[in-house]
Amino acid sequence: MRKDVFAFFTIILLLGGTYLLAGNGMKESKTGDYGSPIEGVIQVTGLVERPYNLTYDELSKLPSKEVEAALYCVGEPGKVRKNGTWKGVPLKTVLELAKPAGGAYKVALYASDGFTTDFYLDTVMREEDIIIAYELNGEPITPRIVAPGRWGYKWIKYPTKIELVSYDFKGTWESAGYPDDAYITDGSSPGR
Repeated sequence: MRKDVFAFFTIILLLGGTYLLAGNGMKESKTGDYGSPIEGVIQVTGLVERPYNLTYDELSKLPSKEVEAALYCVGEPGKVRKNGTWKGVPLKTVLELAKPAGGAYKVALYASDGFTTDFYLDTVMREEDIIIAYELNGEPITPRIVAPGRWGYKWIKYPTKIELVSYDFKGTWESAGYPDDAYITDGSSPGR
């Protein structure tokens, strides 16, 4: 009986301590898709004069813009996966802060799940609608690349690294033979 009482009080103390610690001193964070916390860091590196780290929270403090775009997956080309007004920071702005160095040719993008994609540097510097979005229709989302008019394999979630490289980097789907520009030209999948 004494062991049962001791175990009961130990559990109560552990739960109470956890509750008190979580309530005091833990800062509240925004949530993204499915209520997951929006936390993370994006390394901006490679052929840049000023490599730096950008937290998801700092991202939302940079100059932003809104773009209207629909997300289409090559697996279901006629079905809109997500649609609406995306708010975020132009990828161009993030790169300008790092100052691309001579010889930079492509922008390699890495996600937390190992997925990769890429853009030509001149495309990113010309097209301000390619953004790192953190809101969809006014609601917080997990940060993701939004590339209007392009297939979903360019729209990676949880970007963790942006690297400027001097060679023809190919992302996950691009390495499998999918078009590097990923433009949606009609309703059919680009195939391989």
